[in-house]
Amino acid sequence: MAAAIIALPAISSAQTDSRLWIVAGGGSTTVRGDCQECEEDYPYRHGGSVLVNLGYRVSPRMDVGGEILWAPIESASGNIRATHFDAVAQFRPWQSHGFFLKGGAGMGFVRNWVDTLGPDAINSKALSVVIGGGWAFRTEQRVGFQLFATQHALALGDLQTAHGEVADVMGNYWSVGAALVFR
Repeated sequence: MAAAIIALPAISSAQTDSRLWIVAGGGSTTVRGDCQECEEDYPYRHGGSVLVNLGYRVSPRMDVGGEILWAPIESASGNIRATHFDAVAQFRPWQSHGFFLKGGAGMGFVRNWVDTLGPDAINSKALSVVIGGGWAFRTEQRVGFQLFATQHALALGDLQTAHGEVADVMGNYWSVGAALVFR
């Protein structure tokens, strides 16, 4: 009985120490489309983005989870809306510091890809790859904060436009932002 009473605080603190975390924030995103054989010079477009992560702490230095980046970007022809759904792994080289690196892959959905490819909107799904890094603050607290920089690349493949097929279309999304971390 005495052993159970002594162990009770340790058991109750273990139940409140969750390995789950949620990140929610926003950033400034720059997008540029390109293709392998295009002669056009595609412009850089700028806009805001929303980032949400949900994950699990595997070890004190490694997290795994999922990430959603939504980036609506205004263009001369309309609003390009891209959503990236990626499985990510996040690694902290130094356990006692907030620096982290992350990478992952998944699926991206692009709506209204218009720019200089033609007059009609193109909706497509694509392979999405993400790399990035950042710095987390208050890493051992229930609520923390992080600054991040990421690149999301969309491999859209061949797109059929009003002017014909355009081969090997890519979309690159560079984001810099801040987010709250809930543990």
